[in-house]
Amino acid sequence: MRKLRVFLCHASDDNPAARTLSASLKSVPWIDPWLDEENSPQ
Repeated sequence: MRKLRVFLCHASDDNPAARTLSASLKSVPWIDPWLDEENSPQ
């Protein structure tokens, strides 16, 4: 089964909420969240 890819777009002030949401989505086996600070090349 293919995972649902979810792009999380947010304002800088919302970083804590975006991190929390990303962590919650990662706990769902069929969802693949993408958050810039976690997935961008360094």
